[in-house]
Amino acid sequence: MKKINIAILIILVASMTACGTFKKANTNQPVINPTGQGQSTQGESHDDPFAAIVSTLGEWQTLQTGGNISLKGGNNFSSSIQVRMIRDKAIFISLRPMLGIEVGRLLITADSLYAVDKVHKRYIAEKVSILTAGIPVTVSDVQDIFLGRPFIIGKGTISEGNKSQVTVSREGSNILLTPNEKYKGYGYSFTFDKSNRITSLDIIPSGSTTPAYQVKFSGVKSTPAGNIAHDINVDATVDKKKMAFSLNYKNIEWNKQVNIDRSIPNSYKRMDAASLFSLF
Repeated sequence: MKKINIAILIILVASMTACGTFKKANTNQPVINPTGQGQSTQGESHDDPFAAIVSTLGEWQTLQTGGNISLKGGNNFSSSIQVRMIRDKAIFISLRPMLGIEVGRLLITADSLYAVDKVHKRYIAEKVSILTAGIPVTVSDVQDIFLGRPFIIGKGTISEGNKSQVTVSREGSNILLTPNEKYKGYGYSFTFDKSNRITSLDIIPSGSTTPAYQVKFSGVKSTPAGNIAHDINVDATVDKKKMAFSLNYKNIEWNKQVNIDRSIPNSYKRMDAASLFSLF
């Protein structure tokens, strides 16, 4: 079922576009102190906007939630989903388009990728490096994208401990956090509004101010894990096809025991990843 396969994998494609296609470049940028420009607004720290943003990022161990996924471009698709995560270890997504019946599932771990198509009784089981192209993207990085949290590729969520690796700047009333390390001529930057809520992850070619790709975050809510975006939207181009992807969460539960289904049915046929990606 072509639509199901695309819906399963577009999550990864959308999330990894910024990371998995870049090769590391030897680019060193100085850390720029905040300019202090812009209007005074409630909830904004002129003295240290970096610290103000970091203070909105809480700790968490597990989450489980329901929600919806939709894809436009080529084959349009929408489905309810269940999402479960174990921090730094696993992301599990179950597709349930009708009556809560699972038709496909995806599991990402630190070293493996599994996708199961229950309609055609087939699956893939590959090293997760097939998506990351040798870049040190971690499960934690992908989780941060799914939740609207700023990170440094391979080094975790942005914190006071890695402040020296991030450029802080202002754009009007917005604050930009830009990791200094670039990949194959691209940098990436996180934008926050005057209330320290994340609004976008922008992938920007060197020498340009216009993003080549953008992940947009909205519905940011205060949770036990800090500020979390409940709506994620991506416009991306895959094999010259324009695709729009959206992911929406409902009723996130934190730090409870979660069940991650790692089973592969014996009767299912293994499908190589190259064939699966050709569906795009």
